[in-house]
Amino acid sequence: MRVLITGASGFIGSHIAASLMAAGHKVRAAARGVEAARKRAPGFDWVGCDFRRDRVEDWQPRLEGVDAVINCVGVLQDGLGDDSRKAHVDGPAALFEACETASVRRVLHISAVGVTEAAGSDYARDKLAGEAALKARDLDWLILRPSLVIARNVYGGTALVRSLCGLPFVTPVVGGEQVFRPIGMDDLCAAVEDLLRPEAPSRQSFDLAGPERVSLAETVRGYRRWLGFGESRILAIPRWLARPAFMIGDLLGWLGVRTSMRSNALKQLDFDVEGDPSEWRAATGAKPRGFHDWLAANPAGLQDRWHARLGFARPLARWMLGLYWLMTGVLALTIAKDHAYSVLAEGGFSEAARPPVLWLGSLFDIALGTAMLAKWRVRWVAAIMILGTFGYIAALSLTLPQLWADALGPILKVFPMMALALMIAATEDER
Repeated sequence: MRVLITGASGFIGSHIAASLMAAGHKVRAAARGVEAARKRAPGFDWVGCDFRRDRVEDWQPRLEGVDAVINCVGVLQDGLGDDSRKAHVDGPAALFEACETASVRRVLHISAVGVTEAAGSDYARDKLAGEAALKARDLDWLILRPSLVIARNVYGGTALVRSLCGLPFVTPVVGGEQVFRPIGMDDLCAAVEDLLRPEAPSRQSFDLAGPERVSLAETVRGYRRWLGFGESRILAIPRWLARPAFMIGDLLGWLGVRTSMRSNALKQLDFDVEGDPSEWRAATGAKPRGFHDWLAANPAGLQDRWHARLGFARPLARWMLGLYWLMTGVLALTIAKDHAYSVLAEGGFSEAARPPVLWLGSLFDIALGTAMLAKWRVRWVAAIMILGTFGYIAALSLTLPQLWADALGPILKVFPMMALALMIAATEDER
């Protein structure tokens, strides 16, 4: 069977694509960042797609020879480059209409648990409208609503949970009493493969969830034991105290920084993240593993512990590095201007050359610091920081070599900064 998977570079979509190919299906993978995705998975037949702009006619050539479609596109909230309405309603509606026109009848749509008007979130509203667009079509559709999906490769909510586990001494959680039914990614992929069959149920909605009910606090404890971090004191954060942090997450989203700490996530978390898998299990005979059984069958490795500990440490390091560069430029142009001029004079720069040298150097620092804070081409910015620092060291070595022996270490102290920039560049990957 040839299957078109939209959102094939995402968390769920990439696993489903790999699973179906391993099962012998031919996968046509559709994604926005298709060039980067092709490098990671060159075995798929990649095609570019963008739900923000694609129309019905754009899908026609992509659907040629396709037997079934699986839509895995989703965003948590509006932000820079993300439009919830287009991702969940307008874009899927165009795809579903194209499927009907091209007689591609089998369509599986990955939604989420808790998608009702009562949830009160824009995410649930748009997801529900997207489901309605599919139900209105003359297709053999199936809507799948996973609960918390767990895998070795994590993104979004599960990545946030692991990052919380990486904090020492105490683990803060919002509430902690919310109940999940985690489902392993392998069980989710097996369910999708099973439900692709022509004789499988159709025109139904299934919650895909595991058999074990675990609270958010229990999930954190389970992950900490799995990672080898031991027990931790769970600190339940009141909603009113956590809300400002989620509002900051909304702001970061508009700056292009994706985080799971968004207003929609808080609303969905408090409404329903559990789901009821009874209809799915009765219709298919599926027997997914529980949360603790999945952890026991997938022992954590070194990379899992690194990822958990870097979850909050790495963003903090990036912010500190950006602020360091930004503030050196600002200070040199303000309260430290006279001292900067005296250093330039000591280094042999003429009086006429000092202002342009100071301004060029300071604006260079400010530009790099701002770019790092804004998460704009982080890897390139970090590389320029390292090269610029080598230039700084070379210039001072030629003009003021005595600074190598200075007690305050104005030259020696920049080497740890370069190491930090190298670490940030080496770990700059969202998926």
